[in-house]
Amino acid sequence: MAQTFNVKVSKKDRNNILIEISKENFEAFCDTVGLYKKEFLELLNAAEQDHRKGRVTKRKSLKELVS
Repeated sequence: MAQTFNVKVSKKDRNNILIEISKENFEAFCDTVGLYKKEFLELLNAAEQDHRKGRVTKRKSLKELVS
């Protein structure tokens, strides 16, 4: 079930949105955007292992990963 929480938009321009979330709502926000999903946590662990072994690729932008 989806949770609701207050988010304040601090700054907004054509390419960016800066939001503020209270400490009390941070866990609900992370859950909502999927940061606690098993698949996401497994990807983080794999990325950390790759980094430790020196298997890294420098990127100029995250867009390179989705293009």
